[in-house]
Amino acid sequence: MKNYRAIIVEDERLPRLSLIRKLEDYHPDIDVVECCEDYSTALKAILRNRPDILFLDIQLQGSTTLQLLCELKEGMPLPHIIFTTAYNNSEYLLQAIRLAAADYLLKPVEVSELAKAIQRIKDRDERNALPPTSEMITSDKFPFRTLDGTLFIGRKEIVFVRANGNYSHVTLTTGDEIILERLGIIETRLGVEHFIRAGRNLLINRQMIYKVDVRHKSCLLRTPDGKEYSVDLSAGGLDSVEKFTKQRM
Repeated sequence: MKNYRAIIVEDERLPRLSLIRKLEDYHPDIDVVECCEDYSTALKAILRNRPDILFLDIQLQGSTTLQLLCELKEGMPLPHIIFTTAYNNSEYLLQAIRLAAADYLLKPVEVSELAKAIQRIKDRDERNALPPTSEMITSDKFPFRTLDGTLFIGRKEIVFVRANGNYSHVTLTTGDEIILERLGIIETRLGVEHFIRAGRNLLINRQMIYKVDVRHKSCLLRTPDGKEYSVDLSAGGLDSVEKFTKQRM
């Protein structure tokens, strides 16, 4: 089992100690090599230690998280980044995730959510460690750019894709990924016969449409193993999904 070297950047003492304790208790393969409280010490520590994982408070004293990430990218490949934040759905958080293709956790950090974020990192590393084969490229697997490599996924693995600027958030049957592709490129690569463009920012796997709620403008998607995902639809997206479901009847 691979051990990961991690740095925690958190300016509040109690959240910092809480995260350290949870990593020690539940993730002994994560070795916290240093903890930092502000921008300047964090920058030096990260460049010096080159950690595999960076737990980064979205709000830092002395500078912004975005400035820290931009400066790091000039000197080294970014590590896996897990943002910690007390705020949800903020535009600032989305900007940081776009830049770093990262995950995020709401404070106080829950043990289960921490485990999911770490497992996504391990899964991503495992996939990137596999050499691409001709079968992966030419059959049912498609290569997509990520911040730290290339992700190979098949149509049957993709539940839906939601665009956000220059990157896209892909919900898979096995978890979530962020890929550095525009939605139009993804749609062309996967094929319109397999996916529905449900509005400007959403791509839905046709085979996983289970229920359309016209009243609430939403669609329920169900994977082959029974997982369900509810996605909100725009008026145009609802029309596209309804048209497809009527054709199937």
